[in-house]
Formats: sequence, structure tokens, C-alpha cells
Amino acid sequence: MIDNSSSIFEKKLHPLKQAAGIAFSLMLILTLIKLFQYTSDDPNVGVYWEIGCASLLLFALMNSVLSLAYEDQNFYWLYSIMGFAGLLVFAGTVSTLYSGMSIDEAGAYRWMFLMFTMSYLILLAIVRTMRKIMIIAQREDSRLRGEE
Repeated sequence: MIDNSSSIFEKKLHPLKQAAGIAFSLMLILTLIKLFQYTSDDPNVGVYWEIGCASLLLFALMNSVLSLAYEDQNFYWLYSIMGFAGLLVFAGTVSTLYSGMSIDEAGAYRWMFLMFTMSYLILLAIVRTMRKIMIIAQREDSRLRGEE
């Protein structure tokens, strides 16, 4: 039986563990695709860069949502950005090795990596601001109810 009592907003998963899980999944998916494309006549090498970008986007969304559970946001931000940077380098390296194309030859994927990086930082800032507003609203609500 599954325990549904805890919310996703209460789960504390270290950002580097999140990045490592996505990096492992990325490596597994790209290896499977490489095996299937090895047997085909017309390999599409752009798919490696697409999946690398998708893994960055998945990490950005998952990491931002899971940041709500941490009290020490500075700690979380430090390791989140380190995890994102590591995943960015890993995705670029693995995509280059599997596709045989550098990021310059891959087309628009350089811009996609840049846009996902900027979007990730903006998303983290938005989530952190929302969390602060929520804490202030809860404090004011408890003060108005006379619970302090």
C-alpha cells in the first residue's frame, strides 16, 4: 500500500542526488537509443542533443518544486546550481560523444542550453520569492488569529 500522507512539497531530496539521478537516466536513455540507432540505416544524431536539453528542463522543474521543502534556501541554491552546472556539462559531453557532433555543429542546441540555464535561474528566483510571500502570509494569518 502506498503512503499518500506526505506531500511532494515536504520531500527533501538533495539537489546533487537529483542531478545524479537525472544524469544516470540520461546515460541509460542515450545508450539505449545509440544501440537502436546502430542497427538502423538512417541515424538521427540530433536526438542526443534533444534528450540532453530535455534532461536539463526536467531537472530545472523538479529542482524548483523540491526547493520548497528546504528551510535553508542558500544551502539549496548552492548545491542546485552546482548540480545544474554538472548536469549541463555532462549532457553536453555525452551528447557530443554519442552524436559525433560538437555543440557548434549541432545547430540551435547551444541557444537551447543557454535559454534553459537562464530560465532555470529565473524559475528558482520565482519559487524562492513565492515561498517568502507564503511564509509572510502564514505569519500574518496566525498573528490576526491571535495564535502568536
